[in-house]
Amino acid sequence: MHTTTRFALLVEERRWDSYEVFCIQFARAAARAAEKENNPRLASTDVARSTYARWMGRKGTAQSTPRLDASLVLRHMFNMSTERLFEPIDPSLRTSGHLNIAPAPPIEALGFDDPLTIVRQTHRLTGSNADNPVLGMVKGSIASIVARYETLGPQHLAGEARIIRETLHGILAGHQPPRTRTELFRLASQASGLLGYMAVNAGAPYEVVDAYCAESESLAREIGEVPMEMWATGTRSLGLYYQKRYAEADDAASAGIALAPDHPQAIRLLVNGRARALARIGDRAGAETAIGHALELSDRQTSLPDGLTSCISFEPYSMARSLANAITARLSLGDTSRVLAHADQIEELVEHSQSEWSRALVGLDVASALLKQGSPEIEHAMALGRRALRSGTGRPIKSVWARAVELYQNAEQWHKEAEVGDYAEELRTWQSQPQVGMIAVGSLSQITP
Repeated sequence: MHTTTRFALLVEERRWDSYEVFCIQFARAAARAAEKENNPRLASTDVARSTYARWMGRKGTAQSTPRLDASLVLRHMFNMSTERLFEPIDPSLRTSGHLNIAPAPPIEALGFDDPLTIVRQTHRLTGSNADNPVLGMVKGSIASIVARYETLGPQHLAGEARIIRETLHGILAGHQPPRTRTELFRLASQASGLLGYMAVNAGAPYEVVDAYCAESESLAREIGEVPMEMWATGTRSLGLYYQKRYAEADDAASAGIALAPDHPQAIRLLVNGRARALARIGDRAGAETAIGHALELSDRQTSLPDGLTSCISFEPYSMARSLANAITARLSLGDTSRVLAHADQIEELVEHSQSEWSRALVGLDVASALLKQGSPEIEHAMALGRRALRSGTGRPIKSVWARAVELYQNAEQWHKEAEVGDYAEELRTWQSQPQVGMIAVGSLSQITP
């Protein structure tokens, strides 16, 4: 006599005899079992297609009984032991009533969907065109750009960032479950944010900076990623600063701070955004207040990065980078003694930093302070300026160029001094390099040799 198992009959009676439908029911039972048995591991229990075929006694497979975890899930799924569940029985019991399962009426008569249709619809909703390897590849690419940025500069890395952004936009045009889509939005916000920052450094028109920053902010806002929105707002402020639109730069930074005043990302907005912009428009009290708040907020943090992180990093500002920005703000205020004091505080970190741009920028600020102090040190200042140029000209960026030109403007009254002439000549030589391009806005041809 042909026999089957109570399991196979029950599965068929409940219309779970499609592997996909059975897996949906099994997953639900696994979640219940994990809770009832106080064993979270059970929630991840699954059934391979070949195992399901063996349980069902399908042609070409040998029947087998479940192992421990699957056995516990099946007990909660059918409310009986696996011994009884896989007991051989006569198939005639299907209609004898011994299984205590009434014949199911036709699905159409009840007005419900076909189970296979439900499965297909579920797969369409929960399926994704972005699996974990894809997300990992994108995360790794973004981290790699940040790590290499101060070595290669925007001219070499903007193309990579554009490819990442375009790739993410293409993926987002497909289907993903909510958690995956949220992660894609976060990564896309980072990609457009990187491009916005690169556009500032490369001297691109502000409209380009604004467009990238607006995209980054919008994507971050959609998923409630406040730190990333603050970072993008800070980059917008930076772009406005180098357009000499200082009041707007301060407004942008203030809007970013308002999102989360006590978040570590506010440090950058305070000292790089507000303090430097306010110093440029002569608001000494406002600039000093912003610097004070930034340093106070830094003191309250327990896990700020050490040293000088990459300028394009998504991490909060380290104390050294905050002081480097305070130097720039206080130079604009004419507070040369505090500029030199801050420079002494971070001198060793700057000298041992892998950031050539940071060395160049701090060096140029210190050189300008030496010229602006009560007893100008022209020779020392010009020597620092030439050294800074050699650190920052290999991969030119807007901020180094602007600071280098300002140093010459501060020294112009001593243009007859040989040291000033040497510095001017080195600056003109840098401007003549093809890769400087749009960064060197304006000509230095009128500099007196």
